Amino acid sequence: MAPGTSSTLWCSRPRLSSLKEVIFTLWKAGTREPLQQKPSADLWTDFSLLSVTPRDTGSYSCTYKDRTTSGKESVSSDALELVVPGSLPKPSLSALPGLVVEPGKHVTLQCRQPPRSALWRATFTLLKVGSPQPLQSQSPAGTSAYFPLLSVRAQDAGNYTCVYYRKMAPYQVSECSEVLEFRVTDELPKPSLSASPGQEVVSGTNVTLLCWGPSWIPRFVLYKEGVEEILHSMEVHEDRARFSLTHVTPEHSGNYTCSYQLGTNESLWKQPSDALELLVRDPSNNLIIILSCVSFLLLLLCLLLFAFLCHGSIPVGSLRGYSLQSCCSCFPWSTCLPHHADGPREENPYSEAAEDRPGQLFVAMAEEPQEVTYTQLNLRTLNKKKKGCQGDTHRTYVL
Repeated sequence: MAPGTSSTLWCSRPRLSSLKEVIFTLWKAGTREPLQQKPSADLWTDFSLLSVTPRDTGSYSCTYKDRTTSGKESVSSDALELVVPGSLPKPSLSALPGLVVEPGKHVTLQCRQPPRSALWRATFTLLKVGSPQPLQSQSPAGTSAYFPLLSVRAQDAGNYTCVYYRKMAPYQVSECSEVLEFRVTDELPKPSLSASPGQEVVSGTNVTLLCWGPSWIPRFVLYKEGVEEILHSMEVHEDRARFSLTHVTPEHSGNYTCSYQLGTNESLWKQPSDALELLVRDPSNNLIIILSCVSFLLLLLCLLLFAFLCHGSIPVGSLRGYSLQSCCSCFPWSTCLPHHADGPREENPYSEAAEDRPGQLFVAMAEEPQEVTYTQLNLRTLNKKKKGCQGDTHRTYVL
């Protein structure tokens, strides 16, 4: 019980028809005088302990006797151990072989005094959270006690603590040990592993590998594929372990797993997580990749521009009989000849010359409009020359 709280001890007697009223007496081991006495006609009575202190720690029992006669008292009841933690340093509690075992296995819980405690021949008591009475008590000659749990079952799982105290006056009691969470199971959940800020990083980045597992796991270990030894081992903090990799390099790349370790045996109850692949890139490699992509895009742009410029110059004369007037919609305006609606089309010397020597007539597209030279033909003059030179087949007209 915690110091300052109150407790009620109940004492009952067998049903006897000959006894009408009895006197119940409360005893404490180590004392000759009774602590409390109460007459009662009922089969039970209660004894109150108000605001208990470490001095109330000890073994209690009760008796009854007939009130009307001077008969002997009954045999004492079984002892009830009452423990009130005090100011002595708290002990440590550990489990052998580990905190998690299979059903049917044997487990030993060890309660040990701290080195600075000078209490000799102390009594050790094993407590279970939620149980109204201590489980076991021992008074060993040394500074530690061993409490065996044989053929454990699922109901043996729970939270355990222990105390040590002096059983005789003057009473001294320690504080309770840290709670030890004990598990009985044949299946353990698999832990999970994650990376922060991510699984792909550049050299020089600090990476944290988080291993998650059950809240009662005491210790985690980290492994890397291809490395036989444990990389890191860490105590659990808030149901997870943080493994830090500072200023990582490409050598840190690889597959990582984590598992939890129970007890002192490294091979006991290990459940590896799924593999996590860490990829560390060199910044120089990233720059080479970026420059290669830029160079490829520039080359592609140059090829497209060259193809566009080459498609812009077309030899018109190579198309025999092609009408220049009909091409004005598809060629630059500088390549088209002037067209007069009232001119005699059948007497067009340009057409005749083109028919006579099609290979010598080309219209070259100027790269810039300001470099084009225009010549206006006098159709009548050409017609006269045509009539006077019917036999001249070597004359050509070039614009």
